[in-house]
Amino acid sequence: MWNEPEPQAVALRAIMDAYTAAHPETTFSAVWNGRANQTKLRSALQAGTKVDLMDQDGDQLIGGLQKQGLALQLDGLVKADFGASLLPGVFDIYASEGKHYQVPYVYNSVNFWYNKEILEEAGAQEPATFDELLAMCDAVRKLDKYALVVDNDDTYALYYFSYLLERKLGVNALVTTFEDKTGESWLKPEVLKAAQMAQSLWGRCIPDDARGFQYPAGQQTVALGDSMGNLNGSWLPAELSSSAGEDFPWGAFNFPSVEGGKGKQTDLQVALLSMIALESSEHKEEAVDFLEFLVSEEAQKIIVEQGSVGSTRAGVAWPAILEEAYQAATNATAISNIYGGVGINYPDFYTTILAPEQNKMFMGQTEAKAFVEAMAADTKKYWEAK
Repeated sequence: MWNEPEPQAVALRAIMDAYTAAHPETTFSAVWNGRANQTKLRSALQAGTKVDLMDQDGDQLIGGLQKQGLALQLDGLVKADFGASLLPGVFDIYASEGKHYQVPYVYNSVNFWYNKEILEEAGAQEPATFDELLAMCDAVRKLDKYALVVDNDDTYALYYFSYLLERKLGVNALVTTFEDKTGESWLKPEVLKAAQMAQSLWGRCIPDDARGFQYPAGQQTVALGDSMGNLNGSWLPAELSSSAGEDFPWGAFNFPSVEGGKGKQTDLQVALLSMIALESSEHKEEAVDFLEFLVSEEAQKIIVEQGSVGSTRAGVAWPAILEEAYQAATNATAISNIYGGVGINYPDFYTTILAPEQNKMFMGQTEAKAFVEAMAADTKKYWEAK
C-alpha cells in the first residue's frame, strides 16, 4: 500500500532483505501500488496473478478481502501465543467470529496533538476529564490563543462526536447506535448530550472562524503556533514536519473521560495497518512465517527507525516524538476502529448521510436535537430498505 519512495516502503524493503538474509531460499518480488492496493490487487487476482502477501488499512481489509474470504485464516498456523507479543487488543481488533486473518504491523492512534510550550505557558495540565479540557481551554484563551482547532472536513470533524459518544456509552458506540435498526438508539439522552458537548467546544476551545478552514489549513495553525492542539492521528507530527520544524515541542493526550460515562479515558480509537497472506497463496508456510517475522522485535524496530511510525509489538518503543501515544497504546483498556468502523462497514450511509449531517451539526448549522432526530429517522429508513 506504499509508494516506493515512502519511508514505510523503505522499511518494508529492509525487513524483506533481513528475512531473505536469514532464509536465503525465500526472496520477494514487491509491487508498490500505493493506497489503491486492495483495488489493484483484486484486478490482478482476477487476471490470474499469483500473490502471497498484501497490506492495507486493517479496517479496509476486514470490509474487503477478508470479508470476501480471500484472506488466509491464521489460527493454528501462527504460534499459539502469537497475539500476546502485540500491544493490547491489536491481534483481536480485526478478528471475525474469533478467527484471525490479519497481522497489524503499524499502529496509528487518535489523540490530541499539541504544543507543550503553549500548555506550559498557560499554566495548565493535560486534561483527564471533559471539565478539565474546558478549564485548559480557558487557560489558553488568556494567552489570546485557542487550545484547539479543526478543519471543516467530514473526516476530522467526526472524531469529536464519535469519541464523546464512546466516552458516554462505551467502545464502538457510534456503530452500535447505528446498528439498532429501529433508529431508537439515536434518541438516547447520552447521544444528544454527546452532540451538545461537541457543539459546546466552539468559541471556548475552538475559534469560530475555524468553520472556514479547509484541510489542512486548521492543523497548519498548530504548526505555526497560532493554535495549541488538534485532535488527529499519530501521523500528524510527520504531516506537519516541514512547517513545524524538527524542534517543535509535540505532546499528546487521550480524549478525556466524561462524568458518569461508561467509556474510559484509556480507550483508544486506532487506525492500524495490516498484512495478510492470501488464501490462494502457493507459499502459505513461508508467507505465515514472514508475517510472524514482520512483528518480531527485529522487524518492528526497523519499522520505527526507518518508517517513523508506531510499532504494534509490545515493548518496542515508538519514535521519540510519539512517546505519549506509545504510552497510550501500551496502557489501552480497549481499542476500536476510527468511528467504530462505521465508515468501512456501512460506507453508503456514512458517506451520504452520517458524515455530512454530523459535520453540519458540529459546525453549528444544525441543532443537536434536530441532528439526532434526523439520524433516528434516516437509520430506520436505511435498514427498512435493506
